[in-house]
Amino acid sequence: MPRKILVFGLILGILGLIAGCSKNSTSPVDNNSNIAAAFGGYTATDEQPYFGDPTLAAKLGGDQPYTDAISLSPSLDSLVNIDSSAGIYAFRIVWGHLDYDSASTTPTDWSGSLKINRGAELVRRTINFEPSQDYIMPRTDPTLIEWVSQTTVFHDGIFVNVFVPPADSTDTSAATITFTTAPFTISYNLKDIQNLDTVYTLDDSNVVAITAIKYSRLFCPKGFLAGFWGTDTLGNGIFYGNWMTHNGIVLGVVKGNWGIPDTNGDVQNIFVGKYIDMTGKFEGLMKGTYGPRPNWHASDMGKMRAGGWFKGNFYDGNGGVLGDLYGRYKSVPRDAEMGFFQGRWKVLCTHDNEDNSGDDN
Repeated sequence: MPRKILVFGLILGILGLIAGCSKNSTSPVDNNSNIAAAFGGYTATDEQPYFGDPTLAAKLGGDQPYTDAISLSPSLDSLVNIDSSAGIYAFRIVWGHLDYDSASTTPTDWSGSLKINRGAELVRRTINFEPSQDYIMPRTDPTLIEWVSQTTVFHDGIFVNVFVPPADSTDTSAATITFTTAPFTISYNLKDIQNLDTVYTLDDSNVVAITAIKYSRLFCPKGFLAGFWGTDTLGNGIFYGNWMTHNGIVLGVVKGNWGIPDTNGDVQNIFVGKYIDMTGKFEGLMKGTYGPRPNWHASDMGKMRAGGWFKGNFYDGNGGVLGDLYGRYKSVPRDAEMGFFQGRWKVLCTHDNEDNSGDDN
């Protein structure tokens, strides 16, 4: 627990330091007006927890922290907590229906495993696991995670950290990770992963969505954001979700809008939003662009069903850039239900460069 608190404090401290370096000569009132105009009405002010919406806590509560018993093994302490040469990866993997599909009543069995050939894996969070139905199997092998999971109308998932020691004379094999379930299996060479955002669509409309980052103890903070992307009852584009560290700690909540009209009222492929911590304290603003898949020429229905990509930045209260955002979304053509988004954030630091730790994996 002290280590988690330290990491949490360091990340917030870096964000605060970067935010404090931005300068703006306008008065607070003028600055708030300018910021509101630039960010779709969002300003650098504190909010109530969960933006004053008590339903958000329940909606975003599917991501639950998980205490992995294998993390208590003394043999893993150096690799997990100390070794600066180890390659560290974070994977957020979900399976099932990204958008809530009330018509999908036949269960799909996703019981399976996540296996690396060397190193250690730690489960940080479970996603939408239902008690007594979905669970992580007891672990004795640090290279293997197994679970039991069934989905119908929505999705389940896991948030995992992977720690890989550099190759040595006793084991020179490339480090790999393999996701195995009856509906879908995929393998990756970890050396090829710096950032990963991909969605695999199966024949029965189920999907597997994988977002991953490579992380180093010596470089700038990175993490994830994930939640719901869709429309409200008036047809306005909205999104809300959790803001997480690379090891699954939920730092705060994001809320925003997409499909922002220009001064002529024409809808633009722009999203705006705001990020607060768990107490409601202002942490940052968000703005960027998004686009559909499969392409711009698809029908509106096709674009909604296929989903798309988003990219942008997050900013301090004066509009100074703090970092980058990237991800995928899936909307739905039904006002009463919400789609899905999952992505990555990264703080921009003056000393930052490509993370090469563990590249001889």
